[in-house]
Amino acid sequence: MLLYQGLRLALNPTAPDVVALVGGGGKSSTAFRLAAEVASLGKRAIVAPSTRIAAFQTAWAPAFLEVSGAELPFAAIEQHLARHGYCLLGGPVVGDRRLGLEPAQIDALARRATELNIAAITVEADGSKMRPLKAPAAHEPVLPDTTTHLVPVAGLDATGAAIDARTVHRPELVCDVLALPPSPPPLLTPARLAQLLRHPAGGAKGLRPGMRFVPLLNKADVPLRLSYGRLTAALLAEDGVSALVARVGDATQPPVIERWGQVAVIILAAGGSRRLGRSKQLEVVNGAPLVAHAVRTAKQSGVGPVLVVTGAEDDAIRTALAEVEAAVTFVANPAWAEGQATSVRAALQALPPTVEAALFAPVDQPLLDPLLLRRLANTWRTGADLVAPQVDGELRGAPAIFDRGHWGELLALEGDVGGRRVLQAQRARVTTVPAEAAWLLDIDTEDDLRALH
Repeated sequence: MLLYQGLRLALNPTAPDVVALVGGGGKSSTAFRLAAEVASLGKRAIVAPSTRIAAFQTAWAPAFLEVSGAELPFAAIEQHLARHGYCLLGGPVVGDRRLGLEPAQIDALARRATELNIAAITVEADGSKMRPLKAPAAHEPVLPDTTTHLVPVAGLDATGAAIDARTVHRPELVCDVLALPPSPPPLLTPARLAQLLRHPAGGAKGLRPGMRFVPLLNKADVPLRLSYGRLTAALLAEDGVSALVARVGDATQPPVIERWGQVAVIILAAGGSRRLGRSKQLEVVNGAPLVAHAVRTAKQSGVGPVLVVTGAEDDAIRTALAEVEAAVTFVANPAWAEGQATSVRAALQALPPTVEAALFAPVDQPLLDPLLLRRLANTWRTGADLVAPQVDGELRGAPAIFDRGHWGELLALEGDVGGRRVLQAQRARVTTVPAEAAWLLDIDTEDDLRALH
């Protein structure tokens, strides 16, 4: 997966993405690689650090413009963008460092984005002395007012090591944020890294309403670091913080290995079961109602929070799930009789903004294996936006995962249709996961019930 995809950049010059990178362990590499991605799409980008960068980094861009005063050289910027797609802006050299731009200058650049057709601006917003980890000082980060994305970067080579000056810039500040004694130097565990990244005095310093916050766990280029990254990202996802596990420095591979975020499992249990003639949600199979089987499967999968959409038999379904002590969120759909699309819409509208994808699961598949739900979620994690099971070469419509980017299509559905309609319309973009036919056995009729016994 590419960085612009993992960060969900809109790449719209009328409202440009201004991505502020803070922390350590690959900020500069990320800023330049992201800008190059944008240019490769035929769009325009600017690398505009608001802090000092190494003087040699001017060679990383196809073009560099030195800004020595308050006014930006817009004519020259236009020329370089027309020729190269992206360029680097920076101030004069002081010692071995080059000054960054003032935040107001970056804001001015963002205001001229429509005129210059700039889709994204990447901003290195603090320094780390080339260390993989840091905590911000009082004067950091230096964020433009137009910042749309705050991305704290951490090098996973710091995980498992001591929080000391060899691997950490300002280790005493990191210990302060984590409420740890600095001596003897404590070890940086995945749990401590997650805490540092999401802390308002750590990676989230300067975060404002409306900004997208996505920690980037970089240098996952060996199995141990990848494991550390996954553990850290899983902890962040539990708190509703999305994260990317990456290897930005490897130009031969896509930079993002995995995206992590909350995936909600939505059980559609609102229908009237016209074919069966009674509420199949409450039909007892192997000692439990079908809706209880569905919830248990969702919980056992460990994919994420579970929502149950109710309509017909609302009270009875809530009572049945209370009896099995299932911790779920109920979403009432008073318009259930108008068709399944209303339940899909009710569920999506009830989800918090921290949820990145929705896994829709039917209420009538009592043999569904939790392993399949995990496989669907893992496939989404590696970059697939639409994921569904496949049996003997046939695409099945449920259970299936829909990335947030496809929710608009789901919300537009009308009548007694669900996600299958979107999967069929987007068939070429659906990633399939092999499944056993028995797992997906639907209970719709008396014959289906008898087949279970």
